[in-house]
Amino acid sequence: MKRLLSILMAAFMTTAAFALDMPFFNGYAGLLGNMTGKKDADSYDPDIDIEAFFSGQLDFSGKFLARGEFYISSEDLLQNDLFEETTQNNAVFRIEELSATYKMSTTASSHYFSAFLGNFEPIGSDIFLQRQFGIQPITSKLTASWHSLSGASVYPFYGSGISYVYHPESSGAFGLYFYMNKQTEEDETKNVMNLDLRLAKLFSNLTVDFSAGLGFPVENTDENGNKVFLLVREIQLHAGMNFLLGNRYTTSFFMQGGFNKFVLSSDNETSHKITFADLYFLIEPRLTLRLFQLNIAAFNIPRESAEHMMYLKRATDKDENITNLLGLNANVVTDHLYLGNTNFTFGIHSTLILTDSDFEALKDDPKVVLDWNYEIYVTPYVSMPVLGGTMNASLAASILDFKDDWKSAVDFSLGFKTRF
Repeated sequence: MKRLLSILMAAFMTTAAFALDMPFFNGYAGLLGNMTGKKDADSYDPDIDIEAFFSGQLDFSGKFLARGEFYISSEDLLQNDLFEETTQNNAVFRIEELSATYKMSTTASSHYFSAFLGNFEPIGSDIFLQRQFGIQPITSKLTASWHSLSGASVYPFYGSGISYVYHPESSGAFGLYFYMNKQTEEDETKNVMNLDLRLAKLFSNLTVDFSAGLGFPVENTDENGNKVFLLVREIQLHAGMNFLLGNRYTTSFFMQGGFNKFVLSSDNETSHKITFADLYFLIEPRLTLRLFQLNIAAFNIPRESAEHMMYLKRATDKDENITNLLGLNANVVTDHLYLGNTNFTFGIHSTLILTDSDFEALKDDPKVVLDWNYEIYVTPYVSMPVLGGTMNASLAASILDFKDDWKSAVDFSLGFKTRF
């Protein structure tokens, strides 16, 4: 880690030293406040917390790019008195991305060489497509996240490494990534060496972004406890994709999917099958009518992805044992509304989530489906331009919790994003 930070710092200094013009800076920032009801509280005592992110980019004549992206999440502000000095940590700070990119252009193509730390251009996010092709976001509104510009991803990873992207004149891009990250299983943390290949292509009515790679957990001791330089006992496969047939302005079909880990080879006698806790998929037909758009999605999202999503994280917060969310979502949204001369967007998510779907038991007894736990959420939301940025507000209602205490069944979020 220290070595990579040194490389990134050297890259930043090299960028400043060789740039002929003053760098161009642009950035993006967001602040979100959440008020979450407590179901079992004797009196109404909601949690109030704040999330914020900042993303900045230095562009040196289009040849060097230095990026930094940071995320902050506070604890409950009512439990931690803001006006009282405390020695306790009351917020979490996370570096989402630090990267340095050198761009080399020829008459027929562009080449991008990067060193990075963090969650860099994750598959499932459309940030790679935005950077390479300049397109508008295409991912589902259901998976919206406040953690960074990248948003949620098929398999979140936090690593350090290098990458190379080849972008010819045609609307395609090909990437190669080599990075190290960590995996934690049963209280054991291992370093994993990864090699990924990425292919993205843009057509007039088709967008495809696909990535696949191999992971090699590395160890430094053999079965006898002897120190070794490098030992690999297992080979893993991970993959993910985004697929949009049509475009974001017309009736279209969006699909994304992937999995975090499939064991191809291992010294241990472990199962090589993929479970629902490993599998990510979202299938979403989008029907565009004259006054509104209707999106209907079927999904299975692992916990590590869902807990970063604005409209799904409540389900993971309620039960720490949930491994995946299987469900359906209907989203009705329109941007043909005006408040005076201000155009704004209004929509409603209706979401059914199964939180303990035991498919193994279902093979023996089809009636077991009646015993599955499920959640139903209705979430109206609004987005409108304010003071040079965008204000976002949403109200999430857990329908099945209303019978106990309606105040604790409602969450409210209010946020603001701006570019500069």
